Amino acid sequence: MKIQKFLLLLLVLSQSIYAQIKVVTTLTVLKYITQEIGKEKVNVESLIPGDVDPHFADARPDYILKLNQADLLVYIGMDLEIGWLPKLVEQSRNPKIYLGNPGNCDVSKGIHVLEKPSGKIDRSMGDIHIYGNPHYWLDPVNAVIIARNIKEHLVEIDPENKTFYNNNFKDFANKIKELTKQLLKQYNHLKGLKVAVYHREFIYFLNRFGLKEIVSLEEKPGVPPSASYLKKVIDKIKKEKIKIILIAPYNNPKYANFVANETGSKVVIIPTNLNHSITTYEDLLKTILQKISENI
Repeated sequence: MKIQKFLLLLLVLSQSIYAQIKVVTTLTVLKYITQEIGKEKVNVESLIPGDVDPHFADARPDYILKLNQADLLVYIGMDLEIGWLPKLVEQSRNPKIYLGNPGNCDVSKGIHVLEKPSGKIDRSMGDIHIYGNPHYWLDPVNAVIIARNIKEHLVEIDPENKTFYNNNFKDFANKIKELTKQLLKQYNHLKGLKVAVYHREFIYFLNRFGLKEIVSLEEKPGVPPSASYLKKVIDKIKKEKIKIILIAPYNNPKYANFVANETGSKVVIIPTNLNHSITTYEDLLKTILQKISENI
């Protein structure tokens, strides 16, 4: 009898695991949001670690295998992953996640895009994103839009659990909205703070919390700055009395450190994704604001 019950339990567990929707996300932050919406009904893996530049990734065989087995692919879009993701999707030979199918979730749908270029664009301008700045997930208002897009795709794939996904989305949205109100009040003293950046990946976050990006150390997106351009940056930082330079963990700190030494400003490394020590989107927002506040 005990053996029969044990075998029955194993059967139930295996069916439960099998029934989970297999989701692959490009970024760790998308993994967290997907888990918040899908909970026990999804099995989620992210492709790249939180300290890796999302513009770049290797076409590793295990990435291709994960995509081959996925029911849903969740990605930032707006050409952020253009240098590596389309090739992996093609090599996965998995029609479920091809563009236009329910298993292909571009979470940028509905985002109010900043810095969309106009006029003629060519490679001499650097790594310009033709659809606008794709680093939108650091604005908590956009995190809710991301969650809504994920929810809609999960409902399309698994309509029987529509109410479950809708309820989880409402809970997540309310949680993020309340946290945003709290953080805006707690860090009200940061409003109007002038900052320099290495790459323009913080603009959505800065706009939401009222900080002002004055200058970027990159002369052109994705292109190391020249000595003559850095001289202009140094003059600008001195003139504007900018206290901090924000860089991501994967940015080359050489240029920021050089500018900081010339101006007396501080280099502050800001996380842009979840990692081993920042495991929730809420903690990501709190960490960024705390780091900035501690260094002014």
